[in-house]
Amino acid sequence: MKRKFVSVLLSTALAASLLWGCGSKAPEASSQGSAADQGTDAEEEAQADADDTAAESAGSDGKTVIRMTYWNSEDTVSAMLDYLAEAVPDVEIEYLFVDNSNYDTIVDTQLSAEEGPDIICESPGSALKHARLGYLAPLDDLAAAYSDAGTSVYSYDGSVYALPGISWFEGIFYNKQLFEENNIALPKTFDEYIEVCKQFQDLGITPLAAGLKSWEPMLKNSMAFVAAEYLSTDEGKNFGSDYREGKVTLDGTWNSYLEKWSEMIIDGIYTTDMTGIDHDQALEQFAMGDAAMFCSGPWDLDAITAKNPDLQIDMMPFYGLSESAGWLIGGPGCGFAVNEHSANKEAAMKVVAAISTVEGQTALWENNQGGSSYLEGASFDLPEAYNSAADALAAGNVYCPWNEWGAAAPAHEEYGTQMQSFLLGTQDLQTTLQNVDAAVAELLSK
Repeated sequence: MKRKFVSVLLSTALAASLLWGCGSKAPEASSQGSAADQGTDAEEEAQADADDTAAESAGSDGKTVIRMTYWNSEDTVSAMLDYLAEAVPDVEIEYLFVDNSNYDTIVDTQLSAEEGPDIICESPGSALKHARLGYLAPLDDLAAAYSDAGTSVYSYDGSVYALPGISWFEGIFYNKQLFEENNIALPKTFDEYIEVCKQFQDLGITPLAAGLKSWEPMLKNSMAFVAAEYLSTDEGKNFGSDYREGKVTLDGTWNSYLEKWSEMIIDGIYTTDMTGIDHDQALEQFAMGDAAMFCSGPWDLDAITAKNPDLQIDMMPFYGLSESAGWLIGGPGCGFAVNEHSANKEAAMKVVAAISTVEGQTALWENNQGGSSYLEGASFDLPEAYNSAADALAAGNVYCPWNEWGAAAPAHEEYGTQMQSFLLGTQDLQTTLQNVDAAVAELLSK
């Protein structure tokens, strides 16, 4: 299987008319002629490329050509594409890069016209929308090999419509030297974590550096506890799908879990003065050894070690009340979906089946190191900085609750902001949750 790379760069004139595979580059603006003439030339070039693509639909040597689109450049999947060239030799992949700023608009337009790429890299929210509209093919047989944490965010009406890629994740970085020098054991439950924080407080050491000027830390830390205690259980596993359909609310469902989690505030682990500290300040506080822990992910590891190359660092997961492998906040970098109206659906299915193997996941991981796979049996050798999170990663316990909120997913920022107000004491927990529910209801009504 050989592949072709197409970078789709949109001009205003092309935005409404571009067909997938219709152009390998944006038309160069002419120094002469009107804007309308330039737009016409652009459209003619796009149509010419579309004709070329149609002519190549059989591919070289009789191979089937399928088109795969993603908002990340080809270098983020190059090893996977090389693997697919060997694993599916009768298929030729045309890789389509579309900038993230235009991605959803273009994909929506093409799928609504029953056109578009054969394989689409989807965010959870987009996949749910497209599944509801009948644009995606169900992938239940392949999805059975993945953990529920990876497939639940792509599930609609009982079926799975995209297969999770390599995850991003966030846990709790900790200073190994501070733990060892003070004979403090790593926690295995939330209550033990609170006790660890108190031990550091008694020693005059800040237990957790946090830049609460941003709404993200309050969001992720609290939701990690709810994920461990409720969303990962049989009782709570359908909450996300019910929430995006307006069947349930946070208020009346999450209250008891967040009341328990609020010990983070009651015991002074999160403090009001942290709302004046930004992410970079908190990172430096941890990196310089002035705090025992810091919540973040692989994207911050280089910055931490650059500030203090001698820092001995590891990552633990978030915990619930019972001993477990723990949970990390995160989710698939993308989900691989198949266009229901693809003329080459059989070939597209062969490709996503090849991706859904240990070899396929390993190839995908090669250009995305620092993440984990949701496929059963696929595990990777991560740097030592993630040793204490290895069990959670191996179990596929990487979950992003708001990914299941569908059209209401943007309300996760409102949740984080409302939790800041809860920390500051300007409103109680019930009001906090009611305010988020109101924001979600407004989004769902549009």
